[in-house]
Parts: sequence; C-alpha cells; structure tokens
Amino acid sequence: MSMGARRTCPSCGNEFFGAMQFCPVCMLRKGLAGGVESGEASGSEDTVKLTTFEQVVPRFEHYELLMGQDGKPVELGRGAMGITYKAFDVDLHCPVTLKVIHERYLGDESARLRFLREARMAARLRHSNVASVLHLGRTGNSYFYAMEFVEGETLENLIKRSGRLEPKLALEIVAQVEAGLTAIQKQHLVHRDIKPSNIMVSLKEGKLESVKIIDLGLAKGVAEEDAISSLGSFIGTPEFASPEQFAGIGADIRSDLYSLGVTLWEMLAGKLPFQGSRVDLMDQHQHARPPSEQLKGIPAPIAALLEIVLAKDPNDRFQSPPQLQKALARVKEAIISKSRLSAKDLRSDDPAAVKGPKKYAFRWILASSICAAALVFGGLFFFGYRGSLSNQRDAGATPIEKALRYFPSKTSAQTKMTPTLPMASKTRF
Repeated sequence: MSMGARRTCPSCGNEFFGAMQFCPVCMLRKGLAGGVESGEASGSEDTVKLTTFEQVVPRFEHYELLMGQDGKPVELGRGAMGITYKAFDVDLHCPVTLKVIHERYLGDESARLRFLREARMAARLRHSNVASVLHLGRTGNSYFYAMEFVEGETLENLIKRSGRLEPKLALEIVAQVEAGLTAIQKQHLVHRDIKPSNIMVSLKEGKLESVKIIDLGLAKGVAEEDAISSLGSFIGTPEFASPEQFAGIGADIRSDLYSLGVTLWEMLAGKLPFQGSRVDLMDQHQHARPPSEQLKGIPAPIAALLEIVLAKDPNDRFQSPPQLQKALARVKEAIISKSRLSAKDLRSDDPAAVKGPKKYAFRWILASSICAAALVFGGLFFFGYRGSLSNQRDAGATPIEKALRYFPSKTSAQTKMTPTLPMASKTRF
C-alpha cells in the first residue's frame, strides 16, 4: 500500500511520508517537553490535539518563529522572493527577523541563487542605519537568513497613521536614511527600492530614536552585471522609481536619492507626487513636473531641496549622499533663520552636480541618434523604392505621358491641391 509522497517538515527538516498528518519528530519533541502527561492514553483525543501544527512551534535551526494570538507565525512582511517573520534566537535569547524563501521558489535554482545573493549583499553592510544580516541557513529545502530585529514601525505605517509629518521630523528621517545610503554606496551597491515600507522608524514620546533601511532584495553592485533583470526591463516600485529605472538603462546611487526624494514628498504632503497605472507613472516620472500645490505651507528651502533630488536627469541631482547631507544642513539653517534659499543656491555649493558623470546623457543622445538614423535610412529606402517604381513606369511610357505625369495641367493641380489647403493651415505652427 502506498504511503504517499515524502514531505519535509518546515520546523525541523525531517522527511516523512505524506500520508502522516504531522511530523513524528516534532510530536516526539513535544511529548518529551511535557506535552503528554504521564499515564495519559497515547491515543486519546487530547493527545491528538496537543500534536496539531499550531502547538508545534515552527523552527529554522536555532530560530523559533513567534506565534500570534491566532496561533499562526507573526508575519512582518511579504515580498516577491520571501516571507519575513518575527522569530526568537534560542541560543542568544533575543528576537530576530527571519526571512524565508517563498515555497513556490524552492525548486527554482535561479530564485535560490538570487535569494542567496540578496543575503550576502546585505551581510556586507554594517551600519546603524541599515538592518544587519546575522546568519544564513537552510532547513530541509528551505533557505532563510536572520537579521537584527528592528523595534518600531515602517515609515509607511507612520505616514498612514499620522498623515503629513512635521517638516523637522521628515528632514531628520531623511538625514538618517542618507547616512544609510552612504554606507550602501561605500560598498558599491545600489538599493533600487527605497520607499517608506523599506524604512523602519522608532519614535519615543514623539522624538525620533532610530531609522533603519531594510530589505536589500533588489540591491545590486554598481559595476555588476544585473542577473535579475534584462536590458530594458524595469526593476523597482513604480511609485518611487527614478526615470532611469523606467528606462532600463541601469541605476546608481543617484537613483536611490530620487526615490528618497519621493519618500520625503510623501512625508510632507501625505500623498505621492505621481499616481496612476504603471504606464502613467512611467510617463509622469520621466516627463511631468511634480504638483507643487501639494506642498502648500512647506518651507521654501525644502521645496528647493525637492527640486534637485527629483530632477529628471541624474546629473542635475546631488551626485552622492554626502552632498545631500550638506544640503540638508543648509536647508535647516535657512528654515531657522528664515532666509531665502533656492535650488540654484544649493547647487552652487555642489560643483559635482554640474560636472557629474554624463553617462546617462550620453545614453539618451545615443538612443536618440539611433532612432534618427533609423528614420533617415527608412526614408531613403522608402523614397528610393518609390523612385524605382516611378522609373519602371516611365520606361514604358511615351514622352507625352511622361510630361503629363511630372508636369500636370493647372486645372488638375488645383483640383488635387484644393482639398488639402484647410488641413495644411491647421497643422501650421
């Protein structure tokens, strides 16, 4: 008789027959831990109840998932690659954040490599404003990695709960995210998904205690060949993505600064500068001006700062997080002294913003040149083809027919031209 397909226990990694409802190893551990009282009938209904999945704590090596009041693991987040849980390190007796690769990717080798790549990149960072990776492991067929558990809430939840944040608090959050981005840049990485849901904030009595960047799932090396996306494809979150991310031409730290600018906008306005479908967002981020009316009542120096970080051309933004840090200091001073500060003033102290690398401008020019060349060659081919057809028709025509074809009578010319005059006048600029 068939015992069914073999299964792997998500808690201990033990393999058992699919016909069995619960993992025998976990059931035994539960019994040894006192789950079954001495003298109690082993086959009683109460014993069966004690061995249900909810009462067997899921475990990944020496990390136990913490259970909520509903008997299910406490889930902190869910992304494309994996699920994040709150767990407990039984060796060190401290809470941790555990990210587990999603079940649907267990048999996908490319997804597994991407998950490992994410963990290893995150492990390279050690900074107070970036969540640290502590351990990479495997239980059964499931990969996971442990990160420090960050107290507080996501910036996304704070915005939803509070609406528009005070400018002072918003600038303090941006300053700490900037410090984290400086650490990311030093490792020659690009986050590519800076947004409120990937920023943890901790407040105590209304004062900001800490800010941490989390989830480097889309991070990549600046000079690294992107194994996740192909040329021309989009990587990121459309609402916060930079124009170059939509163009699929690669991104550096200036792209993260743009996303941070969108985040600052949402903190101050309580809403995003651009909304709509993915196609709408692509067009707006690449071509539209942010709706300045949303920033009514916001100090002018902050508006000047946003003008720079949300520039469409990366060369018009700050070229690095430290340059943004200097600008933040000037903005704060201008707000306190109530002095005027324009985007031009902020750029005047940042020569690199003008003399920055022109690789994106070069790519845009190259792409435009290719399109123009294609149009020119297409036109030459088209008109050359028409010309060859005309020559073929002329070869069998009499001299009078040729003359009539290329030099029509005045009456016939007027008849052909008259209907097109109104249309021509409409299209004149």
